[in-house]
Amino acid sequence: MASRSFWSVGISLFIIIIALFGSRLQFFTQRLFGVTIARSRANMTTSATAFAASTATAATASSTKTPVFFFSHGGPTFMYPGSGFGGDQGAYNKVQSLGKYIQQTIKPKFIIVVSAHWQSNSNDRVEIGVPSSYSKNVFSSSKDLLDPQELDLIYDFYGFPKHMYDEKFHAKGNVELAQDIKETLSSQNIDSKLTSRGLDHGVWVPFKVAFSSNNPKDKEWDLDCPLVQVSLSASDDFEFHHRLGQALSKYRSLGGIVICSGMTVHNLRDLGIAMDRGGKPLAYVSKFNDLLSSIIASSKGEERLTKLENVQENERSLLYHAHPTLEHFMPVVVAAGAASAEAGQELYNNASLSLGWGVYQFGEYNTQEKL
Repeated sequence: MASRSFWSVGISLFIIIIALFGSRLQFFTQRLFGVTIARSRANMTTSATAFAASTATAATASSTKTPVFFFSHGGPTFMYPGSGFGGDQGAYNKVQSLGKYIQQTIKPKFIIVVSAHWQSNSNDRVEIGVPSSYSKNVFSSSKDLLDPQELDLIYDFYGFPKHMYDEKFHAKGNVELAQDIKETLSSQNIDSKLTSRGLDHGVWVPFKVAFSSNNPKDKEWDLDCPLVQVSLSASDDFEFHHRLGQALSKYRSLGGIVICSGMTVHNLRDLGIAMDRGGKPLAYVSKFNDLLSSIIASSKGEERLTKLENVQENERSLLYHAHPTLEHFMPVVVAAGAASAEAGQELYNNASLSLGWGVYQFGEYNTQEKL
């Protein structure tokens, strides 16, 4: 009975509510990248063009593309080393080391992130996050924010100790970049809209591990570069999300980096079963981890998409044991699309209860060449 109770508590800890904010436009001014954001839709388009021009130098000065990363983020307790339930020490160590590599070696001009915890309300539309000041008076931003362009945090978890709701991650958005992404997606026949929204725990929790843990304790901002989150659609369409990744791949040549956050196996329903069986990982966890890692390492581009789609068709039982719902798997598909014809590799993996903790990198980075 005790283990059953623990199971019930465990499930309650992982309940997720996606908090979406309105996208009503208001006029405001900000400065990021040294460019003033205009006060109207027409001027915002000009700003997007200015953003593209300001980053074009990076593309012409270097042929190097930044890598694409996939993080497994677990529960909100993942932000604490040695947290046990909801976390994985090996994944923590790997994500932390990748964050240091990204900060000190790649030094991206901006980060685009896709999380399992934001799906749009449409099967064929995605949303692009902008700071809350985009849709309200800049002077009404939360007193906890360091700047009107800072991204709020969404504490989309329940039943945890109070101190976890006091955790902070300070990062700025960028409306120019968001608008440029919107135009890029439109050029690839992907509908999108800008939405005032904070960062969900699928972003800020692993990013605290990756970036905050490598910063001096007195550093004010956790990220030195702007951050823009792009949602998934509401659909389970692999081809759509692969195309989304392909569209975002453009920014890898403009000094940006694409990070996708989900889980390689995510079955909260079976946590209690795994606990009742002595805490050993269920058989399908390692089996699916191995299958996914093999696909990522052995194929590229459209062949990789075909193999992922074949999992949905031919390994349906295994897939839906590993992912009863596919929102934690779709970021893998987006990452594969963003990687295009570049190889992928598993950097870390672990099977724990009914969870898989894969961490992947797509593409290499020439450390001899600076962006």
